[in-house]
Amino acid sequence: MRGTVLTALLGLALACREGGPARGAAPQGDELTLDEARLDRGEAQLAVATEGELRQAVAAAGRVAFDDQRVQHVLSPVAGRVTRVLAHAGQRVARGTPLLTLASPEVGAALADLLKAQSDLAQAGAELARQRRLVGAHAGPARDLEAAEDAHRKAEAELARARQRAALLRAGDVDAVTQELTLKAALPGEVLARAVSPGLEVQGASSGTPVELFTVGDISRVWILADVAEGDLGRVRAGAAATVRVPAWPGRSFAGTVQWVAGTLDPALRTGRVRIALDNADRALEPEMLAQVAIDAPPLRALTVPRAALTTVEGESFAYVSEGPPQDGRQRFRRRRVRASGDPASPLAVIEGGLAAGERLLVEQPTTREPGAGEVRISEHQAEHAGIRLQAAGEQDLDDTLVAGGRIAFDDLRVAHVFSPVTGRVTRVLAEPGRHVKRGDPLVALVSPEVGSAFADAVKAEADEVAARHELTRQRELVEAHAGARKDLEAAEAVWRRAQAELARARQKTRLLSTGSFDTVTQEYTLRSPVDGEVVARAAARGLEVQGQWSGAGAPVELFTVGALDPLWVVGDVYEMDLPHVRTGSAVEVRVPAFPDRTFRGKVDWVSAVLDPATRTAKVRCAIANPGHLLRPDMAPVLTIALPSHRHLSVPRDAVLRLGDETIVFVASGRTPDGQLAYRRRKVVPGEDRPGGSVPILEGLVPGEQVVVSGGIFLVGLL
Repeated sequence: MRGTVLTALLGLALACREGGPARGAAPQGDELTLDEARLDRGEAQLAVATEGELRQAVAAAGRVAFDDQRVQHVLSPVAGRVTRVLAHAGQRVARGTPLLTLASPEVGAALADLLKAQSDLAQAGAELARQRRLVGAHAGPARDLEAAEDAHRKAEAELARARQRAALLRAGDVDAVTQELTLKAALPGEVLARAVSPGLEVQGASSGTPVELFTVGDISRVWILADVAEGDLGRVRAGAAATVRVPAWPGRSFAGTVQWVAGTLDPALRTGRVRIALDNADRALEPEMLAQVAIDAPPLRALTVPRAALTTVEGESFAYVSEGPPQDGRQRFRRRRVRASGDPASPLAVIEGGLAAGERLLVEQPTTREPGAGEVRISEHQAEHAGIRLQAAGEQDLDDTLVAGGRIAFDDLRVAHVFSPVTGRVTRVLAEPGRHVKRGDPLVALVSPEVGSAFADAVKAEADEVAARHELTRQRELVEAHAGARKDLEAAEAVWRRAQAELARARQKTRLLSTGSFDTVTQEYTLRSPVDGEVVARAAARGLEVQGQWSGAGAPVELFTVGALDPLWVVGDVYEMDLPHVRTGSAVEVRVPAFPDRTFRGKVDWVSAVLDPATRTAKVRCAIANPGHLLRPDMAPVLTIALPSHRHLSVPRDAVLRLGDETIVFVASGRTPDGQLAYRRRKVVPGEDRPGGSVPILEGLVPGEQVVVSGGIFLVGLL
């Protein structure tokens, strides 16, 4: 606070500007005269506007991001159902490590189409070669050759189409027996996020809204993507050093290097994107954290003055400028409006207009003042009588806890969402809600024409393949004995290859039904539980018509949810500022509104390495034992997470007072010239939710300040 003559005069001058003398006259307050003696005593000082080189970093805001060469966002190339999850959040994986498997009708169809297209092309190629031989021997018409060429081109196009479809499966491996597609990690790193569980229905990457199943990456090196203002962009160069600070680590800075400066501007924000690379070996920085960046830039030649020489009134900056040498022992100053810029925290202000180099300015340093708002002055006798006692604010180790909201969820590897793979009608419901089932126990029976058709197609395809193989063998024997035509052999080969493709397609369809069993007598298809657990939810009822997963007729109905209720996961949302203090293994206490007197305990077993950009939070997970099944999925718990002891600036609890809506302390501000003791009210932000006799002060004090720890209520009465 500068309760000085300068500020008072400036306020008076502005009032005169709006309703005072005519334009051109010097309003009252424009001039200030000081005795040379005041300057000699140090009550005021003179500063000179100086032109020189000023080192000023380019400041910008940004966010932490993945190095895009070190991260993989895993999507499924095909629509299907997750059958197994093979990697867990936080797990280190190598390139090629399996992540999950899924069953999809698109896999078998793509491979069958490829086999058929290869067979058709081979047949078309053989026919084309035969027609060319006939035309070359003048034994066949050109019309048949042209038709063979057209058929060959069509077969080539179909093969290219089939190969393109099969190429979508290159993201993983296809099991030749089960026809399951296994997705693998494309680079080494850590499983940073996982959004998949067994039984989950996923969309293919080429469909409308695919789900990112895994995020695998290495955050030992990250990027900062900063947005630099248009006016500063020309001062930023690739290779420049940069200092990065994030709110989560207020006392720490990170060093990086500018890698790239965008060649275009954002037309709305008028900013250019700058990419900064920095090492993150201790994983302190996490993607989506907000960041403040200072980028080293070439020095500017600028006119500067001490910032203390400027006073701001109604958003405008003013200075008192000397009008020349002293006269009669008095120095005259005239108020002048100036244009100033630069970092408000810097002791120097950059002058963009209103001053010239060499001009002298007044920097007032008052040594006495009247009591200001929030200050109390008392005598030593009064202080002793009131029991005023002081103590220096200091840092000490305090036990910390963090309170967060969240939700209760299943362990996603111990829950199954059961759908019918085929369209049909429910005939029997074999499990009721609350029943404990084991893997393989029957849940529901239904009648579906698709089931019988699928198994019949498989039997027919096997018979057709056997017949085609026998015919191929016979044709080969005839050709070897020079008793058959090559044309018939080529046709038999084509028929056999097509039969193989149809058999593969039929077997793939029956494999999709492997989650249940088919009764050939009753024609019922029985769905069975894929996991051990409790029937948590049931939507199946006798007579219900259900859509199959692979029918393509809208969203299928989830018939059962089967999951283990012991243990359960508690997933909390921790804010960016608190994230550095949360560690794996930290003790957690969980309370839910349904049982206000019960406390459930567990430990943190995973902390997400990625922030949610919308909520600025990261997920923290802990497993909670639930033997009595008191906790339920989707309850809204309150988590209290034990944090490591942390050094806090703290004061005794008696020093903290409530005054209206504010929390305050009184800070000793020394003695007045007449010997009285002065105390100033200071607004602070305490961490009052912690038990004990000491209260951490999060904002408002600095170490070493003398705080009133006893008798403060007496000072409140004197305000």
